[in-house]
Amino acid sequence: MKTKENKILNYFLVYLLLGIPNIPIMLGNEFLVAGFVISLIFFFVKFKKIDKVIVIYTLVFIFLFGLHVLAFNQFMLSIFTAYLLRIFFAYFVIKTVGKNIDVIIVNQIYFFSIISLIVTGAIFANPTVAEYIFSNITPFFDKITLFQPNRQHFIIYTMELGWKVEIPRNSGPFWEPGGFGVFLFIALIFNLVRNKIFFNKKNIIFLVALATTQSTTAYLALFVFVALYILIKYKNIYSYLLIPVLIVIFLNIYSRVAFLEEKVDKMYNESKNAKTEKIYSRLVSGQINLDNFLSSPIFGIGRFIEVADEENTGNNGTTLVLAEFGIIGFLFYFITMYYSFRVYCIRNNFNTLFPVVIIASLFILGYSQGLFQKPFFMGLCFMFLVNFESDKKILNRKNFQDFINSKRKEVLPLNTAVNPVQRIENNI
Repeated sequence: MKTKENKILNYFLVYLLLGIPNIPIMLGNEFLVAGFVISLIFFFVKFKKIDKVIVIYTLVFIFLFGLHVLAFNQFMLSIFTAYLLRIFFAYFVIKTVGKNIDVIIVNQIYFFSIISLIVTGAIFANPTVAEYIFSNITPFFDKITLFQPNRQHFIIYTMELGWKVEIPRNSGPFWEPGGFGVFLFIALIFNLVRNKIFFNKKNIIFLVALATTQSTTAYLALFVFVALYILIKYKNIYSYLLIPVLIVIFLNIYSRVAFLEEKVDKMYNESKNAKTEKIYSRLVSGQINLDNFLSSPIFGIGRFIEVADEENTGNNGTTLVLAEFGIIGFLFYFITMYYSFRVYCIRNNFNTLFPVVIIASLFILGYSQGLFQKPFFMGLCFMFLVNFESDKKILNRKNFQDFINSKRKEVLPLNTAVNPVQRIENNI
């Protein structure tokens, strides 16, 4: 019963980490505070101790916030508090859930993927399904949604704004199709590293769901991911010959699938008109962020400086970290994330170059989504604190000796003359 309760608790905590503020019904600082309090309680109920790492991590960003106050003479307590709550919320969940958190993330995204494919498939087969959902289902959930996210949803599925299209886009439960693509990508990574197989049942579902998001950035990230994965995995002449083939295939798909080329052209044209009208393009956001970064490249401009409404900077999460925290905060954030993925790969006996592929892909995904201010992605920086090792530990003298010592009290010798455990120890 205790094991079952712990499993339910772990799934609930991971759902909170995935959902706040990524699922529309969980949008708002009220949910962030609730997630922080809940995770804090269970963290201490399980007699967890605060790691030095989280203290150092927090102090680095407090130091940067302090520099921003001194440099720009601006401070907003709500922004400062919310950022710290995100850090600790992520940390408490990662530590409380522990070594199975990757499996739980994969399972939850797998569940949402299946639901999303069913709903998206039904809308594609019969567009009146979407009309029925908008008329009879989403109005109820609008009433119980604390902050309207400009999206209609029914918790486990979010309707795309441009739903009156020939091919519906799949948002899953998240804020938009591109956001769903990011979490599908994360689940694909965890499932690949743990199982060492690219094409299995869950990964195929993830890939199909990702295809239905129609997210240009997700497609590009997947292409880069696959190309780099082939290079580091096979390391032979055939892998190098395969890359040009993949490039040709990707460019052919890009030119033939109308929405891909049209979307990129639209963003480019909008970026040229950005100085004359309000534009929310990822390219424009990136340019604004880079300009802000260049004005304070070491420690950034911070989060307290208010920008004009037409200068929407949140659409480009990768450059936003660079602008807000400078090269110091940017490197610190992504080095800890890289180290977490490296430790995860080592403990799963996976290629140690793979974290480079992961971070490169996340940079691409973050270029079109404001990802890295969210608790879930902060949590990826703390994964190295989790012991992902299974019972099949690497066989070396120290591990084997520890195993012998741990089992000594459990194994009773058959007689005093022949002790199997002692014989093993003597032969080492």
